[in-house]
Amino acid sequence: MASSFTTSVDFQHFASKLFCQIGRENSAENVFLSPASIALALSICTAGARHETLQQMLHVLGVSSIEQLIKLAEQTMRLFTMVDQDKEIKLKLANRLYAQKAYKIREDYLDLVQSSFQADVKLENFETESAKVAQTINTWVEGQTNQLIRNLLSPEDLTSDTRLVIVNCIYFKGAWVYPFEEYLTNQQADFHELDGTVSKIKLMQQQKTFSYAENPDLKIQIAHLPYKSTHYQLQLVCTVILPNRGVRFEEVEQKLTSNPQVMRQVLSNQRTTPRELSLYLPKFKMEATFQLNDVLKQLGIEHAFSEPAADFTGMVNKEDMRENLYISNVNSLFVHQAFASLVFSR
Repeated sequence: MASSFTTSVDFQHFASKLFCQIGRENSAENVFLSPASIALALSICTAGARHETLQQMLHVLGVSSIEQLIKLAEQTMRLFTMVDQDKEIKLKLANRLYAQKAYKIREDYLDLVQSSFQADVKLENFETESAKVAQTINTWVEGQTNQLIRNLLSPEDLTSDTRLVIVNCIYFKGAWVYPFEEYLTNQQADFHELDGTVSKIKLMQQQKTFSYAENPDLKIQIAHLPYKSTHYQLQLVCTVILPNRGVRFEEVEQKLTSNPQVMRQVLSNQRTTPRELSLYLPKFKMEATFQLNDVLKQLGIEHAFSEPAADFTGMVNKEDMRENLYISNVNSLFVHQAFASLVFSR
């Protein structure tokens, strides 16, 4: 999904690196994720990091200072708030921080998280009720995503050693300006997968005028499918990229993820022209869950996941720590889950 205003444009390099790394580790699967959501969740952690831990996290996010990071986060949150006011579109970004009861979180950190990230802070008892807390978090996430994202955490994800959980979720629902008509759908169309397998799918179709472009360097066709909107300053679109016949999908993917500027050009509406298209799209639903600990380590965030090396004294003063605070499967968990559905809509 793209838009006429560019959300999180300064996170684009991070998004490209993240997609490339996850794609490499899941080469046989579809990859669906929200880089803006992940970047904001990581930014909440980064705001509480110090020294080398901070520098590694800033470098991966593609910013030079906490001040720049906070400015970008506030800008992104304002954009999401603006979109959420649209009567035709539902786009909600929700942040919440769960901390151990009696674990003394710095007041200035809590104030920053609440003001800049619009994050809610809840105190829970991980030491004796970790399974109950996991269910509490799952219930909140389900409510924020209209019941689409369920069971984000399992009881095993939280233990009595957990001290801090940072949850970030994103929910989008929109209606096409030009909806697909169900009676035009081919119920038994052939779909050619990357490995050569041919499967039967439901193939939606329509003939309408869309913003269209061709990129001779990438050898692709690009179409932007607009969503209905009541906001004159923005337009949200679904960008569809089709490689030319004979062009390998992996080649296009590699070029897009290795050059953020090329990705911006492809997602931009500036170089398109209106053209009547015969548009065919599969009807699909996609759900994906990623454990991001190892992915973020591969990108260069190492100290944050190491108990002896991590420095989160921006969250908790050193003298208030019973043990060092670090990101791991027992202290704080990075899990990302996203849901998409491409169907008929009005």
